[in-house]
Amino acid sequence: MAERDLPILLVRHAVAEDSHALGDEARALTPQGRAAFRQHAKKLARLTPLMGIITSPLVRAVQTAELLADALGLSHVEVHPALVPRKGAARDVLKLARDVGPGWALVGHNPSLERAAALALGHALPDKLRKGCAVALKPEGRAFSLQWMAAPGRSLRRP
Repeated sequence: MAERDLPILLVRHAVAEDSHALGDEARALTPQGRAAFRQHAKKLARLTPLMGIITSPLVRAVQTAELLADALGLSHVEVHPALVPRKGAARDVLKLARDVGPGWALVGHNPSLERAAALALGHALPDKLRKGCAVALKPEGRAFSLQWMAAPGRSLRRP
């Protein structure tokens, strides 16, 4: 598959602990979240190849990105501050998606990812961005189209 034909994936982190003694940034994936996303990552790897993964530095996102990298046979995950959950992050996520281009997965958090997808598409997603969900966006100039959404344990959703 040619690079220009690859999507950009926006991937919400998998199910994580409710709290952590060291704070929100240190919350890790639960054993169930890790197992469910490991299976889901295999499904994502069958749907599309990727060239790289960029993640939020928060533990739960890094762990999700590492599981996805393993399923795709990628050896490296990059950390980027644009994916840190904060007010106004959606525009930074969308800029990063445009900068890296097709063939990359951006792993982060809601509401930033859901809002970034809505900005990219010009309308809201057809479904909620559940934990572990991936949204495949196809770049079309400065705009994007939705190719599919895939959530753990659910059928693939196409527009």
